Amino acid sequence: MIELEGVEKSYGDFKVLKGIDFSVEEGEIFGILGPNGVGKTTLFQTVLGLLRQDSGSIKIKGTEHTQTKNIKKKIGYLPSDISFYEGMTAKRNLEFFTELAGTDPDLDDLLELVGLEDDADRNVGDFSTGMKKRLGIAQSMIKDPEIIIYDEPTTGLDPQGKKAFKDLVKKINRERGKTVIISSHITTEIDTLCDRFAILSDGEVVASGTRHELSSETDTETYLRLKADDLEASEEILDEMDLDYESGKNEIEISAEEDVRSKLFDRLVEEEVGVEAFEMEEETLETTYLKLTGGG
Repeated sequence: MIELEGVEKSYGDFKVLKGIDFSVEEGEIFGILGPNGVGKTTLFQTVLGLLRQDSGSIKIKGTEHTQTKNIKKKIGYLPSDISFYEGMTAKRNLEFFTELAGTDPDLDDLLELVGLEDDADRNVGDFSTGMKKRLGIAQSMIKDPEIIIYDEPTTGLDPQGKKAFKDLVKKINRERGKTVIISSHITTEIDTLCDRFAILSDGEVVASGTRHELSSETDTETYLRLKADDLEASEEILDEMDLDYESGKNEIEISAEEDVRSKLFDRLVEEEVGVEAFEMEEETLETTYLKLTGGG
């Protein structure tokens, strides 16, 4: 659906994008992860045609991006700092944006989609942050785009608002068939929402793929938590197997480069050590993200 190859963008002598490469497949929810200031918004503005890249290629559905209206009609956008005319109603705001876009969508349908059908005639100035975000989602769909970009959309939302936003994005993706690109600097905001991810660091894509594929990009370790009735005997077995571990008062935390549960469990049984709990904690998207961006 979208393909970027070697996209670069500078402001004067400061290079923001340093050869961005990634692709987004039709129908997926694709996450862009990166710290604040890494260039996510500049990247989106370049894809939208609001900025022109210095070099590199951007293709939308196989067509070279030329900043034309035809390309822009394929993409909806919700910026991180969305603003509306607060003295106007929700529906009048949408009408204003449709007039600018030259489109004629079913605004009642869009307001119902985002759960604002009963608030259509209320002034936006009376809306909560979450309601404004939902109105922004409706606004991003007035061109009936094939692709929708959400830039740091959960900023300012409480936990309930974040859940409602995620549910709405899933609905738009699955029921309306929209390809979605969503950015965040917090992995937990989008980790369960996206099919694949690209991680940005210092103006470059340092890794891309599914959560599992991203974990393979790092020196991933397997973490085990063992509770046994004889910790001293357990430690002797761990020493024998040359495994790294830390002993606590009631349990042992073990780190290994591979899953050693079966071998370790067999040795514990051989030595008649009673196992009370034996759990594996796999590396999360957050720990992978921190390693790849130098934060951990």
